[in-house]
Amino acid sequence: MNTPPLSPDQEREWELQERALRQERGEAVAAAPPGYRLLARALREPLESAPPADFAALLARRIERAALPDMRWERRATTALVAMLLLLAALGLAWQGQDWLRQLLELMPSLPRLFNGWALLLVVGLGVAYWPAPLRERLHGAEWPRF
Repeated sequence: MNTPPLSPDQEREWELQERALRQERGEAVAAAPPGYRLLARALREPLESAPPADFAALLARRIERAALPDMRWERRATTALVAMLLLLAALGLAWQGQDWLRQLLELMPSLPRLFNGWALLLVVGLGVAYWPAPLRERLHGAEWPRF
C-alpha cells in the first residue's frame, strides 16, 4: 500500500503506541509513557456492555436524518408560489377568460367538433406520453420509466 512517509512527530507517536502494546503483552521493551499503556490496556479488554441488537439500523437512520436537509421552508415556499400562480390564473381567466377561450377555439377549426376538439387533444397528449415506452422496449429491450 502506498502511504506518504510519516513526519518525525507521527513516527515518534507510532513508536510509543507500539512500545505500549508490546509492554502490555509482556515483551521486554523500553518503558512506554503511562497514558499509552492505559490506552493499550483498555483496547485489549472487552467492552462491558454490548451495543443494542439494532445498532447498525439505528445508526443508519440517524445518519440519513442528518444527511437530509430540512426541506420545510422550501415546501412552504413552493406551496405559496403554486397558490399564487393558481390565484393569478383564476384572476386572469375571470378578467379575460371569454376572449381567451373564444380565440383558442378559433385556432382549432379543423379539429373534429367532439367536445370542441378537447377530446382529440387529450388522446394525442396521452399517446405522445405513453406510446414511446413500448416502442423503446421492443426495439432496445430496455426498461422505460412509467408515468
